[in-house]
Amino acid sequence: MPNHFVLQPLMVGRFPAFPIAKFLLQAETTQTIEAPCISWLARSTSTNSVVLVDTGPAALTEETSKFHTGLEVRQEDRIDIVLRSNGIDPNEITDVVFTHLHFDHCSHAQHLPNSRILVQKKEVQYAVAPNPEHRTGYEAGYRNVFPSWMKAFDKFEIIQGDVEVVPGCRILALPGHTPGSSAVIFETRQGRYAVAGDLVNQIENWEGNNGRHIAPTANCGLELCFDSFSRLEREADVVLASHDYRMFDSTKYGFTS
Repeated sequence: MPNHFVLQPLMVGRFPAFPIAKFLLQAETTQTIEAPCISWLARSTSTNSVVLVDTGPAALTEETSKFHTGLEVRQEDRIDIVLRSNGIDPNEITDVVFTHLHFDHCSHAQHLPNSRILVQKKEVQYAVAPNPEHRTGYEAGYRNVFPSWMKAFDKFEIIQGDVEVVPGCRILALPGHTPGSSAVIFETRQGRYAVAGDLVNQIENWEGNNGRHIAPTANCGLELCFDSFSRLEREADVVLASHDYRMFDSTKYGFTS
């Protein structure tokens, strides 16, 4: 019997005024938009598997506020509190997947005591010592700043390439936005749903312009981004965005009554 999942978007923070050009590289504009930070909760319909993709950002400190402008994270946005508000005990989370280790995707996982955290080896290696222009995204190399993901490092299970998390859920290595970016593919009753991390920040990244995908900020090359888009076309039927309020137009994905 196939193991199907139902997906739910969780609000775990927001950017009140994020530059569109960083989400959509072809957008020649200085316009900003309000952008949510989304964690994706996936529950199996036939087993006890409860998978979480990304855990959101931490509230700004005196130090991190110097290089993360405009991020808003309330106490109630902390992932374990968000889970409880949606009727999920944080102890039930069996697996966490970090699509990448940018600061707005990997905080507070230490509050999920029974989970393992899967993350690509290339991403961990790069997050420790990124190129200088990428330090801010990883919060790496700054005095008095401890990268959020390190607080849950004891839970890390380092992977390389494509990996099955549990039946019906698998990780694809999709570099481009970062060297170790991943997507997570869930089998649902409505087809294969992909949580693609920041390869797809906005619906427009995937739906594209005149039939062509629009790349996000690419930390390791546009060519890799477009190669990853091509692979995602083959592997997924529906692709979900990471920073798009339109994801909350539905409370459940992959669900049929």
